Amino acid sequence: MAGGEPLWRQRRRQDWAALQGGGFDVVVIGGGITGAGIAWQAALHGLSTLLVEARDWAGGTSSRSSKLVHGGLRYLPHGEVRLVREVGHEREVLERLWPHLVRPLPFLIPVYRRRGMPLWALGAGVWLYDRLTGVEPRHRRRMLSPEGVLALEGGLAAQDLAGGVSYFEARTDDARLVYTVVEAARAAGAVALSRAKAGRLDLTPQGGRVEIADRETGETVTVRARAVVNAAGPWTGEVDPQGTEVVLGRGCHLVFAHHRLPLRHAVALPAPDGGNTFAVPRGAVTYLGTTDRLYTGDPELPDVPEEDVRYLFEVARAAFPRAGLGPGDLLAVYAGVRPLVAQAGKADTRELSRQRSIEVRRDGLISVRGGKLTGFRSVAADTLRHLAEAGLRPPRAPADKSAAAFDPARAAADLGRNYSLTGLAAGEIVGRHGSSAGEVLRYAAGRPGGLEPVAAGAPVLWGELDYLAEREDVFTLADLLIRRSALLWFGGLEEPEAVLRPVAKRIAPILGWSPEEAAGQVQECRREAHLDRLEELRRLAL
Repeated sequence: MAGGEPLWRQRRRQDWAALQGGGFDVVVIGGGITGAGIAWQAALHGLSTLLVEARDWAGGTSSRSSKLVHGGLRYLPHGEVRLVREVGHEREVLERLWPHLVRPLPFLIPVYRRRGMPLWALGAGVWLYDRLTGVEPRHRRRMLSPEGVLALEGGLAAQDLAGGVSYFEARTDDARLVYTVVEAARAAGAVALSRAKAGRLDLTPQGGRVEIADRETGETVTVRARAVVNAAGPWTGEVDPQGTEVVLGRGCHLVFAHHRLPLRHAVALPAPDGGNTFAVPRGAVTYLGTTDRLYTGDPELPDVPEEDVRYLFEVARAAFPRAGLGPGDLLAVYAGVRPLVAQAGKADTRELSRQRSIEVRRDGLISVRGGKLTGFRSVAADTLRHLAEAGLRPPRAPADKSAAAFDPARAAADLGRNYSLTGLAAGEIVGRHGSSAGEVLRYAAGRPGGLEPVAAGAPVLWGELDYLAEREDVFTLADLLIRRSALLWFGGLEEPEAVLRPVAKRIAPILGWSPEEAAGQVQECRREAHLDRLEELRRLAL
């Protein structure tokens, strides 16, 4: 740590100073995947760009999803062929750009008699899906007999099993993906500030001014902008109350130890109401979700209602009757909201399209509503077209900077051997940091106990937390343990509460926290991670 403060604080101070009296071609409001992607593409095209996020990067929807980069098979029955084709193409691009973050994931859909779509119809749908999304032949769908399904996942219910279909999607760490895109935007020349809230907008079609408040110091500054893009996700309506209404759909997830639900495939589970629920293996855990219900509360931290937990357990117990899952097996719970574009006559959030809407207000404000994690690059491309139509033409086409070949599996094997790490820990560290994993581990090796896991069996090292706190815009304990490392939700911790105080004590000197501030960080992290709710749900009688 240079100069007695984390490196990211030095950069942030310089960036904030650069705003004083400054102007930008584009100011992007919202640091989820949509805003980060727009800022990245705008900067790549030579536009001077400012990205501001009122909370943490991916602090809302983009860290609380089902972590899937998928083409949206379920959208085909609704006739959304364009959306399926687009996001299928985008999935392939993201796998190429960031292979450590976006990894192929085998999917399995079991089909039961007298429930849901017939096997032949599902097979035809997946065949079309594969071709719309350009899936390579080795990953295309296979039709399975009942015996074939159980050979892949023997824990599934066998009664009335008609067969199944296997195919491929991809899984990601959504919060790490957002942070990676933010860093890509910075590398392209953008200024990116979290904990910086956009306030008053004074706009005309030719440009205007945006007031930015530093939520840490209370300082405010007004910047000039030729164009402003509202990509605030669930808060889009606060920035632009004049546009189409944004409806919030809440999705809840349950997390279990992988040995309690030892899957090799992501499994689409039949739900009694026809909902789309998946069980997804991820390292030390298997997580289950999602629900999809209208939500009208505060989008910053949606609660995890008992109704949704009971629903997910009902689905899980029917699908995996021999697993014996119960509330006492819960390692974590989380909930997020999807910002959806309201449609007349549709009150059920499951019926609402996942298509985005881009609206241009009379004063020039461009607002992006809806959209999917997988399609963020195409949303950015559409936004740049709107900017060009408004007279802000990008000065250049971005240079072709195809990602260098990187093999996550080989890197994990090499680093695991060099640093005596378990396969799980090495794979997870490479999954978070990609080609920078070696740099992270060299740093960790120089810290006291830096190569030791934070908890027994956890795929996160003490030295990695030090690195993240020093380098990656970590303001809070929740930034570190939920979004940068995913330790609290996906680290396989039986008692997540037990790591909070030791971690806060360790990173307090890096972030300059007093003992009182560290204690406050622990309490706020408990709230964000739903730890009180977790304890209540573990005692739930089903």
